[in-house]
Amino acid sequence: MTETKTIQPMGPLEASIRPPGSKSITNRALICAALASGTSTLRHALDSDDTRVMIAALRQLGIPVAAQKQTERVSVDGCGGRVPASEGDLQVGNSGTTMRFLTSLLATAEGRYCLDGVPRMRQRPIRDLVHAIRQLGGTLRCTHENDCPPVEIDAHGLAG
Repeated sequence: MTETKTIQPMGPLEASIRPPGSKSITNRALICAALASGTSTLRHALDSDDTRVMIAALRQLGIPVAAQKQTERVSVDGCGGRVPASEGDLQVGNSGTTMRFLTSLLATAEGRYCLDGVPRMRQRPIRDLVHAIRQLGGTLRCTHENDCPPVEIDAHGLAG
């Protein structure tokens, strides 16, 4: 038997709520800031495994990123659309957003890159993105037969 309780309204409430940050939105903002010219400051950036992996990868690509966990701020010195590193073996852990966003970013670069992750990442399909980038003139491939990472990118920029 379910017990029912009645709640009496107390009157109007005045409050504000800030939901926790989103790893997906934070990673999108990191990519945009990395591609921009100048310094971008992200406020209320989520500190998570996915965002830490993205920040580490951007740093490995030569894009300076300063993360201040206590203030939830991240500063990114953008590369103006030109990735500084012309090669890199990047580990993305289990971050699907990092895998997909970096695959797209690096297809626009000039150089040779490999993106890989944990064993579970090697079971996550990325075929649709790989085919879409190929249609734009990109040269990349999944190194395993299952259309999942690792992804090797031989980047020569993309038209448009």
